[in-house]
Amino acid sequence: MTVMPTVASEKQIVRAAFFDVGNVLLRFSARHVIAKIACAVKRHPLKLARYLWTSDVGERIERGELDGDALYEIFRKELGYKGSFAQFRDLWCDHFTLDRGSLAVFKASSERVPTYLLSNTNALHFDFIRKRYSFPHQAKGSILSHEVGLRKPDPAIYRKALELSGTRAGETVFVDDLKANVDAARALGMIAIQFKSAEDLRRRFEALGLA
Repeated sequence: MTVMPTVASEKQIVRAAFFDVGNVLLRFSARHVIAKIACAVKRHPLKLARYLWTSDVGERIERGELDGDALYEIFRKELGYKGSFAQFRDLWCDHFTLDRGSLAVFKASSERVPTYLLSNTNALHFDFIRKRYSFPHQAKGSILSHEVGLRKPDPAIYRKALELSGTRAGETVFVDDLKANVDAARALGMIAIQFKSAEDLRRRFEALGLA
């Protein structure tokens, strides 16, 4: 049986919310990150991007199959990185900017319903984020890809989220910047919102009674 996409409306009762982190609560430019790392390893950005996108490094670290030490060794041995682990950690992590508009929506939501994080991430990134920003501590809980061994848009990670919140899909809102992740959540019946801007998100959450 096909599950019809859920469209947010004023009549829906929302009992929980899940927010993606990257390019929703924290902004970053993948192109700028690649350029920064390429400079550090003395590679052309396009060659570095091709290596990262054609290898399985990204998926393995987000599934928790590679920890920070293992990633550092890959950068040293395969890309010729010469810096210390502490320098690598900063290179890998220090490129986020807080989206204060989205954070305001997150906080407003958390005052009305249990509000969680649902993110494809890795231990280095999330440790850095947890130390620098307050919102991970304000969330009711988190489903993080490297901790559960699953990545969006795998339907299993959304089911994990619903188990955590104890809510049905149709009463659970999910926000993500990537269409594939939003479509997967909608296919399960969740109230899925593709992030466009903080102002658009505020309007969508107001319509749901969450902001």
